[in-house]
Amino acid sequence: MDTFEKWHACFVDVKTLVQQVEARRSAGKLNRRTREIWTACIFTLCLENNENKRFLIGFPERGLPNGPITVNQVFADDFGEIEDWDIILVEDFGPGGKEERDIHQCQLVSYCYRQNPSTDDLIEFIETKKIKKCPPGTDLRLIVHLDDQKSFSFDWVKISIHLQMRRPHCPYSQVFVLAETADLERRHWSCRQVYPLMIQLKNLDLETARAILASRITAVGQNSAD
Repeated sequence: MDTFEKWHACFVDVKTLVQQVEARRSAGKLNRRTREIWTACIFTLCLENNENKRFLIGFPERGLPNGPITVNQVFADDFGEIEDWDIILVEDFGPGGKEERDIHQCQLVSYCYRQNPSTDDLIEFIETKKIKKCPPGTDLRLIVHLDDQKSFSFDWVKISIHLQMRRPHCPYSQVFVLAETADLERRHWSCRQVYPLMIQLKNLDLETARAILASRITAVGQNSAD
């Protein structure tokens, strides 16, 4: 995107988004966009559980806002992307908090429906689907969601070493791998940063996720920038 191009973002709190995802899951409406937002929510909850912070998820669009955005619009397939940005994360300081805050640009991708899932296959997937298509020098996080995969079947150290030793350097500022395991009633998630360093975030279970969501006091909002 042009550095001087105007853009805006609709920010939504994670609690609202999770409620909407669960409603759509119950109604059998899990389309691509809903699954993408679910990935964003779980990754954000893992960060919050690890850092004891709260974040808002922003859905960026080109230009300036024309009016209020509804949550239903956020779930439309054609809403909220600017080139490689799928979402942006900003720290939530609550009502009356400071307006200046860091913006974390994120790209989401699901690793699923692979015939022979393995560490080498995951590395090849990241290389061909994302790294080779990402321009260098971007301040962009990549979040890889291992959808319905068993996290213990992957060699995280090998993945991290591959990305750290890669030449040319990996174009992403950070790469995270998010693994979801167990059934719907016993869900738990593990999240690891595998680039530029190997860092294990705290595991997140369903009870902890619900407790984090219950503590939220945020609402839908908008922001814009040049």
